[in-house]
Amino acid sequence: MSKELVGHHLLRVRIKKSIFNKLQEAAEEETDRTNEHVTVSDLVRASCYNYLLIHESIRRLENSPQDIDGEVLVITSPML
Repeated sequence: MSKELVGHHLLRVRIKKSIFNKLQEAAEEETDRTNEHVTVSDLVRASCYNYLLIHESIRRLENSPQDIDGEVLVITSPML
């Protein structure tokens, strides 16, 4: 196993061509904007991480104490 893969797991997914093409366009825009080479894999990796941050935040909000005035906070999880 190469050193750069230590601590990582390779994930293979199917994705619609139209979505992949849009991701390629977004990666090219980010490359131009940042002057750093950005790949579709970079965007997917960042998106997975961001989803997990949101998921954890929603879980914390759902487990937080309710408002004293009886107002209820309703949170629905985003769908993939």
